[in-house]
Amino acid sequence: MSLRPEQILIYHITDVENLPGILAKGGLCSDAAMAMAAHNVIGYDHIKERRLKKIRVPCCGQRFVGEFVPFYFCARSPMLFTTNKGQTGRLPGCQKSIVHLVSTVAMGIRLERAWAISDGNAGAFHTFFYAELDAINILDWRAIKARDWRGKTHQKSAEFLIADFFPWTGVQEIGCHNLAVTTQVRMLLQDQAHRPIVNVKSNWYY
Repeated sequence: MSLRPEQILIYHITDVENLPGILAKGGLCSDAAMAMAAHNVIGYDHIKERRLKKIRVPCCGQRFVGEFVPFYFCARSPMLFTTNKGQTGRLPGCQKSIVHLVSTVAMGIRLERAWAISDGNAGAFHTFFYAELDAINILDWRAIKARDWRGKTHQKSAEFLIADFFPWTGVQEIGCHNLAVTTQVRMLLQDQAHRPIVNVKSNWYY
């Protein structure tokens, strides 16, 4: 693969309502760390439970997937699609309040925390995990970059996992659905020492 780690973007999706809590903590916490905290959840409850208690990452000391902060290798992920359809308990059309927090693989590695690459949805039992950067080469990049990913949901959902915590200073860009949310995010960041670029990225949504 010709891309270098600093060129490989990673995307974490969260509701804008969670941003004040993220800023207060100084970054993103794993689901395991957030289990007792009030926050606006994205995703299926039963899959989150599976990630917390059933699926382990063998290359990272057999820790559970839920102990890692998850990032996709693309915006406009299958999870965003499913959530926006109202299939995970949220109202249909809810993507308008969801933001993409963007960083790079290089930043994740630089943290010197345990990290892993999954070859598909890390909430699936048949997924393989790797702690070597060469694993980037086995990902289905055609599926990851595709806008029509029918039949390739698992491959498009490949993840970059970072153990426990990802600092706010590692977030380089924030993509929003519309101008109203962009304005809201910029207001939340106005007193922050670290202020990533914030823009409307309508092509990151459905």
